[in-house]
Amino acid sequence: MKMRYLLGITLVMGLISSCSTDYMDFKGGNFIQFSSSEEEVYTFAYFSSEKQKDTLNIGIMSVGEVVNYPRTIRFEQVTKEWEYIYDTEDPNKVVDSVYVDMKFPAKEGVHFEAFGGENNELILPANQNEINVQIVVKREDESLRTNARKLELRLLPSDDFKTGVPKNVVKKITISDKLERPTIWKDSDYTCSIYLGNWSEVKHRFMINATGEKWDNDFIKVYIKTGYQPTPEGLFLLRKIKKELEKYNADPTNNPPLKDENGHEVVFP
Repeated sequence: MKMRYLLGITLVMGLISSCSTDYMDFKGGNFIQFSSSEEEVYTFAYFSSEKQKDTLNIGIMSVGEVVNYPRTIRFEQVTKEWEYIYDTEDPNKVVDSVYVDMKFPAKEGVHFEAFGGENNELILPANQNEINVQIVVKREDESLRTNARKLELRLLPSDDFKTGVPKNVVKKITISDKLERPTIWKDSDYTCSIYLGNWSEVKHRFMINATGEKWDNDFIKVYIKTGYQPTPEGLFLLRKIKKELEKYNADPTNNPPLKDENGHEVVFP
């Protein structure tokens, strides 16, 4: 019995230690952070010109006790970013960095509607530990077709909260009107590299036109990144895309082969 008791204690302690160490310092206080550290990428390029606005739901959660009175959440828009300088002989080696003004920051009233009032404050209602902030993004700026805008929000300490896990204190949102690379479609991702290959805007648009599907994060998660291999539906669509590309390249009027915006031939694994 004693041995089983000790093993039980060891198992519990192991489970505790296996949880994120980010929360180890969160004792005796209340903290605020975004519910997800994942970058949000929104593009109007999937929709017709009739769609001029849309709403993003961004979750913010508290860590600590739930209380029976409302609490204040403070935030700011970040308009600076790090610019890195690389070694001329080794392009992967960073030799210096500077904190500069963001080249394409999102502008309130132009790329998104104001929220949070004059003081950039939100209210967490009583008896709740999470809220969804609705951010309305706008399409009216025609420059979004060439340069995406960055809306970066950072949570700040308030009388009610300290800031939580560092990686969850900042939320990065891309607003665009051109096709943007889905965040899940990474060159380093095994499944994406095997079945989709390198991303390009021209390639992505060809896939959409050939199948009628968006090939965004949600679609790739459901039909491509489902385990050992894509679903039967995903494999069928990939075969269809390849056949359409063969047809395109077989037509001399298209000046084949199809090339992307960087001058590289569009290919599929």
